[in-house]
Amino acid sequence: MASRLRIKNTFGERPVESSTRTAKSLYVISIAGEGKTEEQYFDGVFDLNRSELIRIERLEKADETDTKSHPNHVIELLDERKEYWEFHGVEPNELWMVVDRDKQNVSKDQLNEIVEKCRVEGYNLALSNPTFEFWLLLHLTSIELYDKELILSNPKPTVKSKKRYLEKELSKLLGGYNKNKLHFEKFEKGIKDAVSRAKELSVDNLTIIDDLGTSVCLLVEKIIK
Repeated sequence: MASRLRIKNTFGERPVESSTRTAKSLYVISIAGEGKTEEQYFDGVFDLNRSELIRIERLEKADETDTKSHPNHVIELLDERKEYWEFHGVEPNELWMVVDRDKQNVSKDQLNEIVEKCRVEGYNLALSNPTFEFWLLLHLTSIELYDKELILSNPKPTVKSKKRYLEKELSKLLGGYNKNKLHFEKFEKGIKDAVSRAKELSVDNLTIIDDLGTSVCLLVEKIIK
C-alpha cells in the first residue's frame, strides 16, 4: 500500500532513533483525525504541552487532494504509523483515532468494527456523537441549556443550509464559526470545563455510538496534564 501519511509536529521535531532514544525516555502520542477542524484544534492543544519527554505528532495525509475521510481510511494512517515505529524497533506508546459518529455517512456496524479493530491493535479511539462540534460546544456552555435530542440529531435548519445545528450554535456563541478556519484561542480557556462536562456523560465508545457524548476529553486531558 502506497504511503498516505505525513507527520506534522509542533514540537519534539527530532526523529526517534532506536540507538539513542527508547520508549522509556520519550513518550509518543500519534493522532489521526478526519478533517481540518480536528487538525487545527489539536495544533492548538499541542502548544499547551511543553514537556521535553513527550512527543505529540499529528498524522495528516501526504496528498492534499486525498479526500478519504471515512473512519476506515483514517485508521489506515494509524496502521502505517504503527508499522513505521515497529520497523525502527520502538513500540509506539499511544496511537489515537479522532472520529465522528456521523450517522449520515457511517453505519453503526462500521463503527462497531472500528471499535473492535482499535481494541485488537491497541489503538485509542476518541469518538464524538454526533460530531466534533459537540466537543467544541462543551468549551463554551453547559448542554443542560439545550434539547439533547436536537443536538444528537444535529439537523440542517433548512434544505439549502450547508451548516448543521451544532455549527449554527457555535456561530451564535462565537459571533461566527468556520470549521475550516478554527480560532483555537476562542476555545482554550474552556478546555477544563469541556473535560468536566464531557465526563458528566458517558465516555465509553460503545455507549457513545448510540448516545450523546464524546471521549475526546480523555485524549485532551492526557495531553494537557
